[in-house]
Amino acid sequence: MKRILLSIVLSLLFSQILIGCGQKVEQQAPTNILKSVQSMKSQSNNHTQIVQATVGITTNIAIPDLKNIKNTKYPDIVAEVGDTKITGLQLTRGVAIKQNAFVNNIKMPQDESFYEKIALGLLVKNALIDTEVMRQGLQVTPDEARSYLEQQKKSMDSLPESDPAKEAYTKTINDNGFSTSTDYIDSPETIKFTQILLGRVKLRNLVLHSIPAGQNEAYKAWQDYTDKLINQGNYKIFIPVDIKGYQQLEEKAAQGK
Repeated sequence: MKRILLSIVLSLLFSQILIGCGQKVEQQAPTNILKSVQSMKSQSNNHTQIVQATVGITTNIAIPDLKNIKNTKYPDIVAEVGDTKITGLQLTRGVAIKQNAFVNNIKMPQDESFYEKIALGLLVKNALIDTEVMRQGLQVTPDEARSYLEQQKKSMDSLPESDPAKEAYTKTINDNGFSTSTDYIDSPETIKFTQILLGRVKLRNLVLHSIPAGQNEAYKAWQDYTDKLINQGNYKIFIPVDIKGYQQLEEKAAQGK
């Protein structure tokens, strides 16, 4: 259970700490990682809100602990990408995260089928990306992941306690049952998911290597690349949800279109 939660909160750290924490942190981050994370800004912000909602509610709702969410609707396995199995619990949590983002943050609630499509689409897309990381030999070693986490800790330690980035970092550590950042970094689960996330960064940088530096061009190129992965259909879905076009659907809904 901690492993699944860590995958979510580490993604949150990428979007809120590594990108939005200001110049002080950025100047101290390793150059190769900094460039990678900056290039992922648009994509990360769309998919990593740690929130939850209840179907049909259109006002602010309480946000219970993600680890307490249960799967009562979907089969145990809802999709497969190669050897990767996507569980009903993962989808349940993904639906909750997306629904709360649209209800509480974006203030544009949608119907349940919308949340299912974009939540499952994201899970399948990430699995497809991870498959490509493996296929192209872009894996990140445990030592590389640890080095990144230690540099992140150094950056966080340099910030005042009231800094939002440091508060988010500390909350992530505590929410995952760790008392210190050292324990957090030493966790095999933390190392593993940092490897996964940095591998995705490597792939995105490879895809965007020949793209102009403008963020709009980069965002579009990455979306086109991941759309191609989805449209190739190298996955199996065991529930009646069509994930094709989910990125465009989510983007339009967030813009009120």
